[in-house]
Amino acid sequence: MSGHTEMMMRFVERTRDPQQCANDAQVNRSLCLLFENVSYSVQKRILSKERKTLLNDLNGDFRPGELTAIMGLSGAGKSTLMDILAGFTTTSVTGRIMINGQERNMSEFRKLSAYIMQDDNLQSFLTVQEAMFIAADLKLDLNHHQKSQKIDKILVAMGLDESRYMITGVLSGGQRKRLAIALELINNPPVLFLDEPTSGLDSTSSKQCLALLKQLAQEGRTIICTLHQPSAILFNMLDHLYVIANGNCVYTGSTHNLVPYLNSIGFVCPTHYDPVDFLMEICNGDYGPYISKLMESIENGKNNEWRSMKTVYLNKSQETITSQQVAKRSYSYEMEFRHTPHYTDNFWRQLCILIKRNAIRLFRDKALTLTRISMHLTIALIVGTLYFKIGEDAAYVLDNYSLSYYNIMFLLYSAFSATMVTIPLELPILKREHFNRWYKLQSYYLAGKLSDFLIQLISTFIYTIIVYYMSGQLPESRRFGLYMLMCFVTSLVGQTAGFIIGCALKIQNSVIFGPFALMPFIVLSGFFVHIKDVNPYFVWLFDISFCKYAFEGILMVIYGYDRAKLKCSADYCHFATPKKFLMELGIEHINYWFNMTILISLCIVLDIIACIILNMRIKKRI
Repeated sequence: MSGHTEMMMRFVERTRDPQQCANDAQVNRSLCLLFENVSYSVQKRILSKERKTLLNDLNGDFRPGELTAIMGLSGAGKSTLMDILAGFTTTSVTGRIMINGQERNMSEFRKLSAYIMQDDNLQSFLTVQEAMFIAADLKLDLNHHQKSQKIDKILVAMGLDESRYMITGVLSGGQRKRLAIALELINNPPVLFLDEPTSGLDSTSSKQCLALLKQLAQEGRTIICTLHQPSAILFNMLDHLYVIANGNCVYTGSTHNLVPYLNSIGFVCPTHYDPVDFLMEICNGDYGPYISKLMESIENGKNNEWRSMKTVYLNKSQETITSQQVAKRSYSYEMEFRHTPHYTDNFWRQLCILIKRNAIRLFRDKALTLTRISMHLTIALIVGTLYFKIGEDAAYVLDNYSLSYYNIMFLLYSAFSATMVTIPLELPILKREHFNRWYKLQSYYLAGKLSDFLIQLISTFIYTIIVYYMSGQLPESRRFGLYMLMCFVTSLVGQTAGFIIGCALKIQNSVIFGPFALMPFIVLSGFFVHIKDVNPYFVWLFDISFCKYAFEGILMVIYGYDRAKLKCSADYCHFATPKKFLMELGIEHINYWFNMTILISLCIVLDIIACIILNMRIKKRI
């Protein structure tokens, strides 16, 4: 062995204590992430062929046992690179990304990594322990005792053991961040990506967070995070630094080598000056246009001269080692679970777990649940009082006609609005959990529909039974059942339409433009203009309005099925015979069950559209 190699080996031995070696042995599937010539560009404007390059041929390798931070000024490309490495962004990306020296298989890599986003999007009405158990149920194929033991160990390690029975909504910022990490540690991924993990935390919580990440890295994981401008204390806790400026790499290496690196290319950091601030000022152009000089010196990430040596595990027979050799030789881990499905549990198990979680949330979120029910109850009493007993009098047929239309519109809009404003609040949670392979998208959607089904049914029933009998409609159980069914299916159509608008638009836009999306269907319902009075060339427009089928079905229930002649409190009642009124509207031959079939079919079609739009929405960063 040459003297040079012996010196390197002695350095390695001095910097690796026995406890660290033990920790490394705990994780037997360490992954080294290497990327070459990674570029990313976006369109400058819609319908424009011009593209703006956000990342320009970046190179680097992030290794297990290191806490790596990607740093740079705002807009430098930190989060963009993070998204690409994590697999969150896959389109318009060029270059190679390798895992342990092999081309990355995205499907396999997603099973072995977790992405913890900047905002701590947690289920606010679950306790810490409940959140952990739900994550374990979705991710692990173990019995309850084994899951409990694993959860206990993680909570103790995260410093959350004493907070296990606290509702997540009342946790501090630091506790929420640690819980977000704990949830992803359930299945012990060898790679963790964290976007701005110290964002919104005070100095003490930030230090605790990075200390935790450093400990996770020392156990053999590859920990990669983005940081804006950490304090000196936080900076010194990092093992590896990767700095980006204008989409180019200007430094890659250990934190303690940053000042020597800058000195080597003619940038002398002033005494008692924060090296990070100094580098950011150079990147910002405060001392001149030197980004290209920094990039050329570090070879856009290819130069590993300034790396820390303590993370390089040398073979005694070799004198030199490159990052590619590290990737291929030191951590040669054959991807596990290669033949397993993308998700630990099957569809039905995921569905049951998610329904259970939603049920807990609905039970504890009494404000939202009781508001919906009380709103239907209050409006029903007001409407029932205003239209008291008009349904049994032929003198008020037209008023009853208007009441029937109002009932349809109220149930439609109440279901539409409730879903439209709540689904955007759930999207960040869905985005994190689905990307980290907690469950299938179909499981989430169906669980949400079924969980809300009971609340929607109760609300619709309360409103319908009060208005139906107070307004004096024919007290026959069959007619009421058909009336209730039509109202409920209409509310389901509104609920799904609200889901689509809530997914497609941001919440501030959906509140403004969402109701307008229903306007064409409302205008073509047959209430404002009778279909028999419409030009034959435009009748087809009414046939595509779901409001028409619901409204006609309600009128058929009230005045159809050979209803007897109505009593008349006036001298003359033109529509004393119910069938005569239906003939006047041109709907005497309407088939109730045909209309019901149309509405149910529309519900199914809208559900499919909702799933497609939901899938598109969660792939976007915003």
